[in-house]
Amino acid sequence: MPNFDAGSTPRDKAVELIATEIAKADFDRVPTSRQKLGQLVSVKLLIPPAEAYKIVDEYCDDKAPGVPHYLQEEFAMPYLKVLAVVNSILGIAALWWAAHSMKAGKPSWPWFIVAAVLVGFSGLSFFKVVQRETSQD
Repeated sequence: MPNFDAGSTPRDKAVELIATEIAKADFDRVPTSRQKLGQLVSVKLLIPPAEAYKIVDEYCDDKAPGVPHYLQEEFAMPYLKVLAVVNSILGIAALWWAAHSMKAGKPSWPWFIVAAVLVGFSGLSFFKVVQRETSQD
């Protein structure tokens, strides 16, 4: 818990709160973002959000450059795009193998099912990417 002196300015209090929260997140090994810190400073110290975000950005640029702006940008989108591409490649490979098995006279229906599932997951991942990108606008 930050220890605020009566004589310190709101900016000093905000900087102390930011440093405490970054240290706490680092100790607990949980991710934090500048957006989260800005909201915390704004709510706890009753500073206008624009000013709180400005203080957080200045502090993080100088003393904690590894703190990302938004956690969503860092983690959510890339894995869905990679998942869509990998599943589509694996689905096409399974379709090719099914066609090759059918041509050789072997049972090919399991490969068609695997291909359908993989292409379905690929389509779902791509749909989720498009849905998130359109909802951010």
